[in-house]
Amino acid sequence: MRIKFLAIIASFLFVSIAISSCLDSDDTVELSSDATVHAFGIDTVYGKHYKFTIDQLRRKIYNQDSLPIGADTIIDRILIDTFTVSGWITSRDEMNSISGDTIFNRADSVNLTKAINTENGMKFKIHAPDGFTVNEYSLEIRVHKQDPDSLVWDKMGSAPTLSGEQKAILFNNELWVFTQSAAQKTQTRAGAYWLDTEETYGWNAVPGAKLPDNAKLESLVCLKYKDGENEKQRLYIVTEDGTAHSSDDGINWTPANWEGNNNIRTLIAGFTDVLTVVTSNGEVYTVDNQGNKIAGNMGEAEADFPTSHIYSTNFDSNNQSQAMVVGRTEKDVQQTIPWVSSNGKDWYSLANTSSYDVYCPKFANPAVMYYGENFYIFGSKDENKLDAIYSSVDGISWREPQRKFLLHKDMTDITAPYSIVADSPYIWVIFGGNGTDAAVWRGHLNKLMPVRVQ
Repeated sequence: MRIKFLAIIASFLFVSIAISSCLDSDDTVELSSDATVHAFGIDTVYGKHYKFTIDQLRRKIYNQDSLPIGADTIIDRILIDTFTVSGWITSRDEMNSISGDTIFNRADSVNLTKAINTENGMKFKIHAPDGFTVNEYSLEIRVHKQDPDSLVWDKMGSAPTLSGEQKAILFNNELWVFTQSAAQKTQTRAGAYWLDTEETYGWNAVPGAKLPDNAKLESLVCLKYKDGENEKQRLYIVTEDGTAHSSDDGINWTPANWEGNNNIRTLIAGFTDVLTVVTSNGEVYTVDNQGNKIAGNMGEAEADFPTSHIYSTNFDSNNQSQAMVVGRTEKDVQQTIPWVSSNGKDWYSLANTSSYDVYCPKFANPAVMYYGENFYIFGSKDENKLDAIYSSVDGISWREPQRKFLLHKDMTDITAPYSIVADSPYIWVIFGGNGTDAAVWRGHLNKLMPVRVQ
């Protein structure tokens, strides 16, 4: 309930008390001029309390963590259970301006929908105990406009020109797409701001870029390494004769600088300064940027280890950096089996041996990523058709999401080779090559998108 003109009544009451005090005593009673909000909070929304911030300089009250979609049907009748001030609070019903300011009663439910996602918000006047000092605060209730757990896809307005096979890779903070005889690149972010307009997106040819003769395009990897205090990146690729080549600029390639650079089947760049090398006879070892080799192993079931079209991702477990890889294997298996390592040289299978149907099925071209605190494997049940996503919280039990984290329906209709690059908050999918039309799709999880500072 709100009582009209109670502010005036309260002022007279305070004056009366002050006069009475003066008549009964020689001591002067000074009432506080504090007209600030000390704490604010509302009842739970879907069982959760949301913390509110009080900006005393701008006299704004707002929640940093946005309420979920659908919260408007809850806050249209909700209690403000915390509103701590020294004096009293009045508010105005903006829908009925002639009603004037009224005392705000915290025992009543209130409709906060008029404060949703607006800086003007709802207005509250805080009256100090002295009856004279008044400050006005605005309340903004921030509510998600989009489901934070939904994966949103955009088809980009332009795509690289592709002929033959293609492989996309993140190199020096740019998205590169290589073919056997050319390379093109684009920014994934524009300056200090997230790339979100067509004006800041476009593909540029890299003059002089050409891979080594007979290079296996699918083996292309990018290794991060330390050069003093600086972190740099170097590209590696394997040729059909089993030789690894490297490039610091994506244009000029030379044979890699370690002893025994032959008989190589595939490479993995899962850790800074550590390049994993897998040979055709099953040997596995690592080399650093100076070409020093350290022998390793793949545990059991070496035939299950991916030997081509390898994708890797990094994550932390128990404060230790880990890498996970998937790819095509020599053995005909029914699962897409992830392998993990904490050092790049020793690898262990995460094959699901349970009797339950909770594994990722065999994909022709699987791509793994750790994204939004979950593992995802994108893949094709057909050779050249991206048509499935599987998710996991532990890398062992996998399920196909039925809603929210899905491919766009138009993407699943595309029959073409594809490459996938995760550069959080974005996921890039490049379709095309081998005579098919090129197209670029960019996805993002709503909750990972940064909030712009105006």
